[in-house]
Amino acid sequence: MPTPERDVVGAAAAQLGRYGILVLMVSLLVLFSGLKPDSFATFNNYRAILDNQTIVVLLAFAAMTPLIVGQFDLSIASVLSLSHILVVGFIGKSHMNVALAVILTLFFALVYGFVNAIIVVKCKVDAFVATLATGSVIGGIGLWYTEGKTLYNPVPKAFTDIARGRPWGIPATAIYVFVVALVLWVVLSSLPVGRRMYATGGNRRAAQLTGIRTDRYLMAAFMVSSFLAGIAGVVLGSRLGTASPATGSTLLLPAFAGAFLGATTIRPGRFNVVGTVVAVYALSIAISGLQQLGAPVWFEPVFNGSALAISVALSGWAVRLRAERAKSRQLKILGGE
Repeated sequence: MPTPERDVVGAAAAQLGRYGILVLMVSLLVLFSGLKPDSFATFNNYRAILDNQTIVVLLAFAAMTPLIVGQFDLSIASVLSLSHILVVGFIGKSHMNVALAVILTLFFALVYGFVNAIIVVKCKVDAFVATLATGSVIGGIGLWYTEGKTLYNPVPKAFTDIARGRPWGIPATAIYVFVVALVLWVVLSSLPVGRRMYATGGNRRAAQLTGIRTDRYLMAAFMVSSFLAGIAGVVLGSRLGTASPATGSTLLLPAFAGAFLGATTIRPGRFNVVGTVVAVYALSIAISGLQQLGAPVWFEPVFNGSALAISVALSGWAVRLRAERAKSRQLKILGGE
């Protein structure tokens, strides 16, 4: 039988695991602010970190949604890339109304997600292979549309203000992330659809036996994933005011690293919204601080790749630990009877 001392140690370890990444993020902020007070510890730098990572956070949400139901979507970076090409092209080349261009771009992303869902759910193609293939296809479409060149067509201020605006001094992109995060958090944490998505990802067969129509949630996850990547693409196009077919590919690693690392914090063992946001910004603060300390140019991709590998390992460990604790609680209940 566990002693009180072991119970205290176990509870402390559980809390450390739950908030470890958050504590790490705050510690890195304090450390780099102390080491580089003139460059890192400035309001402009903090605001830049907040603003610059909003695209990655949105893309991490896009990666997280299929992961919740036990699937991968490797096409999210391609969707982001083509979305920012289309919205800039519609407005700059075709002189389309800004609102209509944004709606059409997001509609494309939603339809693309539906196609992915049909291939994976109805045609029974492995999600890893399917999304890798379709992502390559839309990457080719982006090259065709731009002819392999950057689109420099002038776009109106009404479009660039979508991402460059600062209401109340807060980056508009940060407000978008907050709204998207709030909606996802409510859906996943408080509504039946969220519980059914987690059940589908935890054990699809068991979920089916309880009456959950898992195919519906798999399809919805892919559509939401592409839609979120489309939003990220629109925001990116608004921020840049130009579009290049090469943009977006470098964001895939940090997005998945944020999603997996987020599954080790706040709600360990589960992909969750708050953990994803904390993880993305913790990684960003680490990269920004180390770069200001003189890290070489090759450091960022190496860091992101290493972070992804470590976060996947930690996420798997958190899932196993969660399962073991659930089993232990069940055994205690049975033993008490």
